[in-house]
Amino acid sequence: MNSNRIIVIAGVLFCLNVIPVPKVIAGQEGRFVVVPVENPRYCGNQLFRAFENYYSPRVRELRSRYELDEVVAGEKDEWKRILLLRHWIRSNIEIENHNPTQTRGDTFAILDAALKGGKFHCTHFSIVQHAVLNSYGYVTRRLGCGPGLKDDGGHHGVNEVWVNKFCKWVLIDAKYDAHFEKNGIPLSALDIRDEIWRDGAKSVVRIVGPGCKPMKPDPKTGKWETRPDTYRWCSWETDTNRFTMFPAGNTSTLVMLDDEIFRKNTWYRDGKPHWAYNTPYLIATTRRDWIEWTPNVITSKVNIEGDKAHVFLSSCTPNFRSFQKMDDDGTWRDCDEQIELSLDRQVRNRFQFRTINLFGVAGPEHNIEIVNSSS
Repeated sequence: MNSNRIIVIAGVLFCLNVIPVPKVIAGQEGRFVVVPVENPRYCGNQLFRAFENYYSPRVRELRSRYELDEVVAGEKDEWKRILLLRHWIRSNIEIENHNPTQTRGDTFAILDAALKGGKFHCTHFSIVQHAVLNSYGYVTRRLGCGPGLKDDGGHHGVNEVWVNKFCKWVLIDAKYDAHFEKNGIPLSALDIRDEIWRDGAKSVVRIVGPGCKPMKPDPKTGKWETRPDTYRWCSWETDTNRFTMFPAGNTSTLVMLDDEIFRKNTWYRDGKPHWAYNTPYLIATTRRDWIEWTPNVITSKVNIEGDKAHVFLSSCTPNFRSFQKMDDDGTWRDCDEQIELSLDRQVRNRFQFRTINLFGVAGPEHNIEIVNSSS
């Protein structure tokens, strides 16, 4: 069995994959061993099994009807593209918290109405952002969050997107074109929640716009929604394919983290305990890693026979296209999930792999290093 050791580098979790020493090679030449390397932490997906469908005509229609490709034209950096798309949503939808334009809750209906002057609240922003980011292959989901106090029990709809660059989930709010950071690292919903319960999120900074400008909460456009306190409580929708499964109805099931905070406190919404308590719609899990699972990340097993390494790759990659291996010339090329590698006794054998999805989005790099123990 593999033995995994978790470390944190610049706020990002990594896993040292310590793979058992393989077979000894005959003779006096020593043996090949797989050495520990820093790889992104791998957590399989247990709860959010449905993904937006790459082949749905709605995906191409969304990008073409609103000319979204022009929004990200020329930008190669994944995170900057996400911020540009978020900014486009905020620039084209006006806010109305109490009397939003009446339309069905579908991305096309919301955007068409918004471009004609319609105004909307947070739920509509999160529906649109979910569809837009998923249409570019960025794994995105919807959340409902709130401060959760009896006298401060509002509710806010936002999204989380998996950012390969950071190897983590990041909470993004299209309504206010914002996210939160600590020490320059974008935060997930649970990251923010932890900071709130720990010390009131004193070290958390609100970041606005594609220029990533630090901002204080804005009292003019809904003060409570722009502060970290909004994320004292979080729930995740399980229908992560709501855009391409339209017009099928959406489920109301919600996932919440069942930890000490959950067990010792009550989430209040509009002065009452959250509606999902004591209903079949609440999926409470003690597994934080089931909520913060890791799209596009690779896990591997290595067996060595003679001077050959047999590598077995696996990953939870929505809209998976293929694994890729970096060639000696620095070019990424498609490869199978099982691959045989030739080993050189005189050098440290280094191999790099990644996933790529049908949208062309590449996952984090996964490294394997093998050395001759006698060298």
